[in-house]
Amino acid sequence: MTRAILKLFVALLMFSATTLAQTNDAAAIIPNSEVQSTTASIQSKDKGATLRTVDVGNANVGVAIRHRPKGTPDGPVIHLKVSEVYFITAGSATLATGGTMEDQKPMAGGGDNTGPSVRGAVAKPNDVRPVKVGDVIIIPKGMPHWFTDITEDLTYTVVRVDPEKSMALK
Repeated sequence: MTRAILKLFVALLMFSATTLAQTNDAAAIIPNSEVQSTTASIQSKDKGATLRTVDVGNANVGVAIRHRPKGTPDGPVIHLKVSEVYFITAGSATLATGGTMEDQKPMAGGGDNTGPSVRGAVAKPNDVRPVKVGDVIIIPKGMPHWFTDITEDLTYTVVRVDPEKSMALK
């Protein structure tokens, strides 16, 4: 074998050895009954609830449900260490993402549920589009994002990925 192929083989072998590691810990399961009762408890309020945040080894992963009543747009937010995935389960809204955030101020209470976050103003987002039931949105860490218009009550499940483990476990 050539030297380059041998180096590649050794690198792949080392990588596969680290990825084959197993854990005997149990999977985190959130029963549908808990999801439904949490969703019911936050309906008609502008709030959310974290169901679980667990340590998966190389990151903390959190699952939350968020509800936003019709007509309650918010301002831009950036999560500095956490990426989010939204699964829209009810309603519709207009989502803005990207742009340059000015006048950044630390978000009160940031850290437990979303890791360190800031709010501010974005004069021109990179993308503005409607979202509705069934849509899945991926928001990388460091990206300004906000709902500019909530056209009907909006409920969504949020999966948060935190490789720096800045979110509190629950």
